[in-house]
Amino acid sequence: MRAKVGTMDVREAVKAAAHYVAELEGPTGGEREDAPDEQILRDIRFAVEGTRYDEQNKRWSIDVGFARPWDQATSSPLAGLAGSMKDNRAFKTVTIDDATGKVLDYGASR
Repeated sequence: MRAKVGTMDVREAVKAAAHYVAELEGPTGGEREDAPDEQILRDIRFAVEGTRYDEQNKRWSIDVGFARPWDQATSSPLAGLAGSMKDNRAFKTVTIDDATGKVLDYGASR
């Protein structure tokens, strides 16, 4: 069963957020520009960290985390020498209008 709160359900809101992140944070240029969202999201190690629906303002807030290629521990041959193989993940919140599905805000998680 899908969790339907407003016009969109949580899965639709998450898909909209993931598509937006893939467009903004995915590698650009060359053959990567036409890569499907799924591949880009795998490459940046995308994950949904949380979802919230604001009933009063009719907006979804989708918290996401990802590691751009240059933030990934495996991208540096010297990463193991530093004693940490942990990604430097970025965390963002994507705010989506429930009625239109458009992204209203994209920024640091709160």
